[in-house]
Amino acid sequence: MRELSRILAARIHQDGPITFADFMADALYHPSYGYYVGSGEGREPVGWEGDYFTSGDLHPLWGESLAKQLHQMWDLLGRPARFDVVEPGAGRGLLARDVWRWALRHAPDWATALHYTLADRAPTGTPLHTARETRLATELARLGVPEAATSWAVGLHDALPTDGLTGCIVSNELADALPVHIVEKHGDDLREIYVGINRTAGRFVEQPGEPSSPEVAAYLDDYRVPWRGYPDGWRAEVCLEARAWMRQIAAGVRRGFVLTIDYGDTARRLYTPHRRRGTLAAYSQHQFGDRPLAHPGSQDLTAHVNFSALILTGRERGLRLAGLTTQANFLTGLGFREGIAALGRYQTPGTVHAILTGDSQIDYLRRVSQRNALSVLLNPAGLGGFKVLIQQRGVPGAGRQLLGLRMPHA
Repeated sequence: MRELSRILAARIHQDGPITFADFMADALYHPSYGYYVGSGEGREPVGWEGDYFTSGDLHPLWGESLAKQLHQMWDLLGRPARFDVVEPGAGRGLLARDVWRWALRHAPDWATALHYTLADRAPTGTPLHTARETRLATELARLGVPEAATSWAVGLHDALPTDGLTGCIVSNELADALPVHIVEKHGDDLREIYVGINRTAGRFVEQPGEPSSPEVAAYLDDYRVPWRGYPDGWRAEVCLEARAWMRQIAAGVRRGFVLTIDYGDTARRLYTPHRRRGTLAAYSQHQFGDRPLAHPGSQDLTAHVNFSALILTGRERGLRLAGLTTQANFLTGLGFREGIAALGRYQTPGTVHAILTGDSQIDYLRRVSQRNALSVLLNPAGLGGFKVLIQQRGVPGAGRQLLGLRMPHA
């Protein structure tokens, strides 16, 4: 049994079954052995050599497209002397790198105002965080980014300016990894799924019980989900942490935007009868798994995001909805298709024969591979179906002007 499994087992033996949210929190974020801090081994979980890839892994054009949107946000704010971008869950810093590259090349006036703060899930001093910070510093120095214009923080609280942010908080595939409770319908009641121990087999097992809090019990009703008409055994994830996260974000924005990219949907589209087992999934080495209790700390755990919770919680705290769209529409509004076309043009002089021979052939195949990878970001059945939520404070009418929202909304 791995060390984190022993820690969790000891806790359950002492205190009894724990909520799946508590189990997931330790599995992903335990300060020494959690998945997102390197599983106790400094292992990089994200990227082609990890367990899953993100949009930024496919090509820098994705990050550069987001840079265009951030630049326009700066313009809509009246071009303040300082424009803060805070990225919680920044991982390896791919987005920061690509935003800086675009800013320095295409908007040097904005680059002068730009300050980028990365909030890493891996705490400072861990091997994983040290490797990420060192790698990004080298890449930014190569681009000519002023050293003081980029910083790392431990968690969102430390990343936000003390007097409130003027700029944008941007996250990509963060909310789906916030810990969730699991509820299951039985008659007219909801039962919560806890994590216990099978002492004979020595493994973690599910144990149903009463909801752990009134908030868990009322969550689906809060979003008018008609779950009582669903079949018995129907399951759903309840992410109270997402509401707390959005309250913290709203409190940190003085004037500006919140840009959230993730998979999920609004509550009525997310919590449907045909999703009988919910959306909880485990990922390891780019493979989907259906054993979320196995090997805590060694696999990713994730659940679809209830965007209604983010929208309504933000509204309660003064954030206004600018728009909710798909990533395909968002990127299209930012000229992503034109960017793909530009990458695909064969710009070296020569004949068709030259394209099909020697180094020219390698170059040609590389460009085809790039186009195929980038098309994934526009595929509504893939990454193009991700949702993009933009909220704002103090920028009325922004939803009608933002380039990424000019396509039809979700």
